[in-house]
Order: sequence, then C-alpha cells, then structure tokens
Amino acid sequence: ARVTELRGVWVSDTTRLDWDRATANLRRAGFNTIYANLASGGAAFYPNSRGLPSIVAGSFDPVARGIDLAHRRGLAVHAKQIVTFMFKAPPAFQRQLVAADRVMRGPDGRPVLQSGFTWLCPSQEANRALIAASVNEMATKYPVDGIQFDYIRFCEQPSCFCAHCRSEFEHSIGVHIGHWPAAVLEGAYVERFNQWRQKQINDWIEDLASCARRARPGVVVSAAVFSDLERARAEKAQDWKLWLDRGYVDYVCTMTYTPDLRDFEMKVRKQQAWAIQRSKIVVGIGAWKFDRMSQLAAQISMTRQLGAPGFILFSYDDAEARNFLPNLAVSSTK
Repeated sequence: ARVTELRGVWVSDTTRLDWDRATANLRRAGFNTIYANLASGGAAFYPNSRGLPSIVAGSFDPVARGIDLAHRRGLAVHAKQIVTFMFKAPPAFQRQLVAADRVMRGPDGRPVLQSGFTWLCPSQEANRALIAASVNEMATKYPVDGIQFDYIRFCEQPSCFCAHCRSEFEHSIGVHIGHWPAAVLEGAYVERFNQWRQKQINDWIEDLASCARRARPGVVVSAAVFSDLERARAEKAQDWKLWLDRGYVDYVCTMTYTPDLRDFEMKVRKQQAWAIQRSKIVVGIGAWKFDRMSQLAAQISMTRQLGAPGFILFSYDDAEARNFLPNLAVSSTK
C-alpha cells in the first residue's frame, strides 16, 4: 500500500500556539503532522521541566492538551528539540553557562550570539547530558509520535574556539597548536579541524537518537537540516547524509527555502541524489518567502512530481498570520 504523504508544518513559537485553532485549521487544510518546538538548548517550552528552565508557568499544561487535541483530529505531533541554540533561554541561565565556559566562542574568544542568544558548545559532556535529559523528558512526558533535532550543528559564524574545543582537538591529533585559532581558520589544520567538528556532531546525534528511541520505543527520529549538503558539511559540520546512511535518523527535513521554482527543483534533485533513498528526504518549504499562494502551490506540486515522501512548511505561525491555510486545502491534499 502507498505510504501516506507527509504534509507537515513547523511551529516556531509553541508558547504562543493556540492548539485548538491550529489543529482545527490544519485538519481542514489537509495537513497531518505538526513539528512543535518543545525545548531549546536553554529553555523548556512547557511547564515543570526538571532540567531546563521552563518558560511556561503554572499547573496547566497546554502542550499535553494540545497533543491530545491533535491526535483526536488525526494529526501526528513531533517534539522538536533545538539542540545547540539557546533560543528563549532566560538571561540568568545564559550567564550561568557563559561563566562556566559551556558556550560556543568565536575567534575573538567571545560567546557567539544570534538574536541575543548563545549556543551550547557541542564538545562538552555537560551540554550533551543536558540535551539528552531534555529529550528523555519530552519523550516520556508526552505521547509524541516523533522527535526531531534542529540546530544540531555548529553556528554558521566561525566556531567553536573555546578552551575545551582546543584541548580536545589537540588531544585528538596529538599536536599542541601554538597559533590558535589561526591554524584552524586558515592554516595547516583547517580540514582536520572541520573533520573533528563533524565527528562531534555525528557522535552527538547518534547518542540523542538512541536516547529518544530508548525513552519511547518506536518513536520516529528526524532532523531539520540545511538543504545543501556540501555547505552544511563545510560550514556547519552537519553531515546529514552520514546520519541517513548509518540510520541515526529515519529521515531528514531539508530547509529548501527559496521562492524560485527552478532553484527549488534543482536543490531537491541534488538532495535526492545525495540520499540512498529519496523516501528519506522530506522537503522543507519556506512559505514565509512567498508573496502569492500560487508560488506555494507550485512548490508543493513539485515535491510530488519529484517523488518526495512529503513536505513541511516553515512555518505555521507565518502561514496562519497571512491566512494561507484556508486556501491550501486543494493544494495540500493528495
């Protein structure tokens, strides 16, 4: 029998999500999967987390109720863990981790920042344990259908050059590097340093995927990844082809964000060529880049022409704000 097409949306800010309205709108529009941010590297978006600071207060749990609503309306819910980026982390928690030297640092030694938030250093065991505990908590606390890893990478800004990364890299190659970080930025150790960075991310996602599957047997594990594999490897140490080849993840969702249909087609064809099975490539569509509904409909149609197993829109927040969903029923239902 033909596997049902995955028709999904990413939810950017779960703390503001009206689950009742969202699940009703998505069902009417023909969608069947929600990827909801439930935690970042520095915050839990649900109450009473035991490991990360919860930014949702009170005894009422909107996520538990929302997942129940989604399931009753025929929608699968995947809990999304933002791994390295400390999105929405309380300032005090960020200061605590900066003081403990657990954040990514740039060539100047300063913490890497994006929109005012820091990034967890991938090479440190304390950070790996923190995220593993978060994944375990989400997978056991909620009846989720899947776990998705996002920001499972180094920052696109040059990183990480903290004392721990330097020590671990030097130990791995058996050489003390005198000119740090120049030697790994443009010197003799550029390629070896990036190979070492890739290993940090590869090992981490393998561990996190195993953690998710132990916590909830049968759970689907996926990752949101940069669409161009070669750039993802070189700039972010994100080798998602290896993750697919080794079975760390069941599939990847490629962030193929371009408004141009020809460019979109070319990018998806490349992704499918990199993967052993095109059924492992769910195509992420940047709906927020479109001015007209026809552009979105054309890219959805293209994923089907190319034999993709499904598509996922970034993001529900944007599509709902621009009233895209009521007009998507025909184009999103196969």
